Parts: sequence; C-alpha cells; structure tokens
Amino acid sequence: MLKSKFIWHEEEWAAYESVGSGVNPEIERLFLARGLGTIDALKKDALVGEVWHDPFKFKDMNIAINRIKQAIVAQAPILVYGDYDADGTTSTALLLRVLRQLGADANFYIPHRFFEGYGPNEEAFMQAVNEGYQLIITVDCGISGVAEAQLLKDHQVDLIIIDHHHLKAKVPHAMAIIHPEYDAAYPFDYLAGAGVTLKVVEALKDGQLEADDYVLAMLGTVGDVVVLIDENRTIVKRGLAALRKTTLPGLLALLRVGEVIQDEADETTVGFVICPRLNAPGRMDDASIVVALLLVEETEMAMMYAKEIDAMNQERKAITNQITEAAIQLTEEKEVDELKALVVHDPSWHEGVLGIVASRMVEKYGKAVVVLTDSEEGLMKGSARAPAGLNLLHALTDNEALLAKYGGHEGAAGMTLAIDDPNLLEAGLNRTLAKSTARNGLTVDMHVPLAELDLNWLDELACLAPFGQGNQKPIVKLSGVTIQQVKRIGATHDHLKFTMHQNEHAIDAIFFGGASIFIYLTQGARFDVLCDIERNEWNGHQKLQARIIDMKCDEVQLLDLRNQKLDEAYAPFIKDGFVIDTIFDSKALLKSAYAASGFKNVVLKRLPVMTMPSRLQFVFVYQTAKTYAPFRLTPDILVFFEKEGISKGMLIFIMRVFTEVGLMSYDEGILKLNETTEKVDFKTAPAYMARATKVAVYEFLELATTDEMLEFITG
Repeated sequence: MLKSKFIWHEEEWAAYESVGSGVNPEIERLFLARGLGTIDALKKDALVGEVWHDPFKFKDMNIAINRIKQAIVAQAPILVYGDYDADGTTSTALLLRVLRQLGADANFYIPHRFFEGYGPNEEAFMQAVNEGYQLIITVDCGISGVAEAQLLKDHQVDLIIIDHHHLKAKVPHAMAIIHPEYDAAYPFDYLAGAGVTLKVVEALKDGQLEADDYVLAMLGTVGDVVVLIDENRTIVKRGLAALRKTTLPGLLALLRVGEVIQDEADETTVGFVICPRLNAPGRMDDASIVVALLLVEETEMAMMYAKEIDAMNQERKAITNQITEAAIQLTEEKEVDELKALVVHDPSWHEGVLGIVASRMVEKYGKAVVVLTDSEEGLMKGSARAPAGLNLLHALTDNEALLAKYGGHEGAAGMTLAIDDPNLLEAGLNRTLAKSTARNGLTVDMHVPLAELDLNWLDELACLAPFGQGNQKPIVKLSGVTIQQVKRIGATHDHLKFTMHQNEHAIDAIFFGGASIFIYLTQGARFDVLCDIERNEWNGHQKLQARIIDMKCDEVQLLDLRNQKLDEAYAPFIKDGFVIDTIFDSKALLKSAYAASGFKNVVLKRLPVMTMPSRLQFVFVYQTAKTYAPFRLTPDILVFFEKEGISKGMLIFIMRVFTEVGLMSYDEGILKLNETTEKVDFKTAPAYMARATKVAVYEFLELATTDEMLEFITG
C-alpha cells in the first residue's frame, strides 16, 4: 500500500453529452466548465475563444487619460512609480515605453525591497516633488498609500493610481484610481498590475495596441500568478504569440541566457525561465535593472543587463537551496507529524527568498510554514505559506498579539513579529490550527484510459491553453496501471523514470523528485496515478510522456529491503508496515503475527543466516567427543572446532541435539559421552526439529517470489 502525498478531490461528474465541437468530450467538458469561452468559439477555432473589455468601463479612465495627455503636450515630467517584482517592473516598462513613444518626458522609480519596502514611501515622493514632478503614476502599487497620497496632495502634485491589490477600508486621495475591484462597472476583477496598466495604455493609444504591449503585460500577468481566465487568458495568449516574434533586445537577450528557442516559448518558458529572472533582482538587490533591460534598444547593452540579471538569479537559486536545506534540518528536529504549523528562524537568512523557501517546505511537509530572518531593525520578519484548504490569514489574525504587522491572503502572507521567540508563534498557530484537517489537495480534472491517449488528444488539449493559476494544466487520473522498468535518473538520482501499462497500452512516465518511493513501485501491483500529459521529442520522434504528480496503491505490497544498499537508502522513507527482520519459529506464527499487526504492507529486511549443520558435522562432533571426552569447552577446543567450520553456536546446538537423544551429557561445563548400544536418530531431537522448522521459514523468506510470499502471508 502506497499512500498518496495529496488529498485527491474527485468530482462525480454527471454523464456528459458532447455538443459536437469536434474535440474530445472530456476536453470539451473541461473547456466549458472552466468558463474559457463559448461553445461557438470552441467549434470555430479551439485556440480563439478570447474575452476583451472596454478600458473606459473604468470610471476614472477619462480623467487619467486627459491628465496624462495634458502632461505630454506641456512636456511636464511624469514619474512612473512601480513595484520591485515581475508584475511591477513589467508594468513600469510597459507604461514608460508607451509614454515615451507618445513624446512624454517620463522617468521611473522602483523602491528597494530591503531599504524602502513595498509601495509608495514618503521620502521617495518628497524627492520627486523636489525634482519638480507634477504628475506621479503608480503601477502595481499605490492603493494602500493613504499617507503618501496626502503628501502629494499637500504639495499640489497630481497622483494617478494603477493597481490591483486588495482594497482596504480607506482609499488614498488621488486624481484617478484605475483598479478593477474599485470600479464595480468593470467586468473582471482579477487583472494583474500589468493587465490594468495595459488597459490604460490601450486607452492612451486609442485601442491601437502593439504586439510588444501584450508581451510586457503577459510577463507581468504570468509572473504575478493571477487566474488565467477571462481577460487575463486573452492577454497571455496574445502575449505568448507576440513573444515568439518580438524584436525587443532585452527579451531576446533574456531568452538567450535562459537557453530558450524563441519560437518554442510558451507559458512554461515564461513561468519557469523568464519570470524567475525578472523577479531575481528585486529579491537580491535593486530591481531597476529589469526596467532598464525591458526598455534598452542596444543589443550589446541588453546582453550585458541580461547576464547580470542571470547571475542574480543563479545567486538567488543557490541561496534558496542553502536556506531550504538549513530550514529542513531545523524542521527535522521537531515532532513534525504532531504539528500543523512549522516556524523556523535564522538571523542570517536572506529575506528576499523566504517566500520561495516556505513554498518548498509546504510542498514537502503539507503544513503551514513560516520562515523568519532578522530585519535591519533587529525584529524577526519573514514569509508564510499554507497548503490548499487552510486559511493562513485567519490563523495569523488569531495570533495578531504576537505580530507587529502582517498581511497577505489565504495561502501566503508576510509578517513582522512583536516577540523575540519564534516558538511562541509556532505554538499559537498550532493551537489555532489544531482542528484543521487541511492537507495539500489536488483536483482531478479527467479520468482517461491509456487507450485514449495519443498525440491527437494532446493537440486537442491545446484549446485549454495557456495554462496557469485558475486554469491549471489538466490533472489526468490513470487507474489501475502497473509499473515496469523503473530507473532512478538525474545527477543525484533524485528522479524516477518508468513505463505504465494498462491492458495492452503503455506510456513512458517521469517522476521528478520521486526517488523516495522507488521501493514501493513493485511489479504486479496496480497503482492509481495523477499526472499531466506532455509531448516528448527525441531524435525527431514524438511520443507522449506522463509527468507524475502523485501516486497511490491500495493493494498489499511486499517492500523488499533484503539488499543492504536498498535497506540503507529506503528504510527511512517507509512509514509503516509489518517488518520481518527476525526468523519466526514457524510459518504459521509468521502468518498470525502479520494478521495481528494491523498493517497492510510487508517489509522484508535482511535476515540472519539460518542453516542446519550437515550430517558430516554432526558425525565429526560425535567422533571427536568419542575420542577426547570428557572435556571442557575451553578456548583451545573452540578454536579446534572453528577450524573445521563449526562455530561455537553450531557446536552448542549439536551438543544439545545429542544430549536430547541421550548420546551426550553436559554438566558443570564438562562434556561427556554416554555409552549406548541402541541406534539413535538425532533428527528426532526437539531442538533439531525446531531448527529445521526455522530453517524452512528462513529459506521461504529468502527464496519465495513476491507473489508466493504475499499469497501466503495474506491468504
């Protein structure tokens, strides 16, 4: 039995009748269920299905556009004030690029994560006032800057806020606020900061958006992990198409250092190659270089920026790995299974990567995780993440007496502690979460037999793309597959590669980070698997490959650790099971002990060798005793027998057998030979018969096949 790592959420779908789109009915059902478009759009072209809204449905849009155009005509300087993450820097670059195209005197400002923090700050705004700016536009921030907005008002500087973050009770005083949630009339509330900025750009350019406008908005949309439905999905689809043709030097350089073939770029490329690099400078140092990269026009300078950003990303990855390893070591010192929340702290940890570390630990442990370091002020601050189904923000609110400040949402948060003992926060969170049954969950999107999976099926799946938050790549459930040809792969052998079989059909599979379950992938057992299906191309040939997400087996399994290397490698990963590490007196006792254990799986470990002395060894001991008895078992005598291959334990066993049948006696350390004229069968001795039974058990455990052993022990 192999338990799943995640909770599997499986809906009982009503029988679905296709409406005749021409694509696989399961794919058609999912397309409509996710609200990705109308059935007419799906019938016409599975890759069209776009949604787009009028930018002037933002109630302050006219005010904002008129004020910006006024500044352009007057050549009054405009400051674009952005955030330091991928969404903020792409929003800044997008608006600044268009303003300059329209002839504006425009510059930008990105605050430093560690010295200034998120959002507007009074010092930066006062610097802008002193430099003569009469119009400041915030992008991907500003909606919480009430005091900073008042500062600008007091100095007669106009403020336009372009943002998408959660509204608080008090809204800043600004000339115009462009915010989907702020405007009830706008049809879609979930634009990223770059998406809202794109709507402003669309209005500024009278609807004449360029391909590269979509590219920059797409990068911010994917980077901010917003739901990829409605208008966001359209931005990403158009942006991805434009990315494959862009001539922006900065993006071409970034693709080059990321070793991405431009015309093969997709949402995975953006999410795992480009956006981590766009985020790295803000995590490690100053994010202004990202805006410079996205705006640069010289190829040589673009490559210089891209290499510097790539180096920051490599440093970010190295630091993230180091801190993750250290955090796991600290966590392993705790009673992890008894806790719902884990809090770890080290004053030397880099603040910029704590959220990534927390996310990795949630994936590993399936619990709420808080990762803390020390701030410049000497206070503990950090990031928290939680598995699906657990409301992190509610848990922090319940413990707000321990926090100087905090904020976030259900699955992610940041905080500064008001205490100097992180254990108090861990205890408080665990009290709050004591009744929670949350564990990372996965929603099964499709049940597909292997017989239906082919390259045509994968092509039809493209109607659901692009994939991302809110429109994840479909999770496919394969039921009752068997596993063959299991190999550990990768430089450190952390991954698994194998084939899955169902009836006469098979598919290759890869399980990244799955090496710990290697011992569970027993032949003949039937597994249920969650995976996504991808295309694998090698030597010009294409075929399907399943990328494993989770697995389980409800059958009894024999986990064979008789090999010492396997025992050392995998014993730590086996959580429970009936362990056979000693030789039972009989097969019947072995079977009854398993039945009484309550376990399903059988774990067979290395056993001490159990053999029966040969007849020649029995004869040798008897003849020696006949020649030299009586004698004591002195060290010299034991050495004598050892030279003949008879150990001390074996010698004592033979003597016991002979004693039980009356051939010898052993009293006060002296061995004597009894005189007898009767023929004696030493195999009738109780000790001999008991050992013979144990030897039979040993030979069964050593030689029986997996099927034979499981059939016996569970039958």
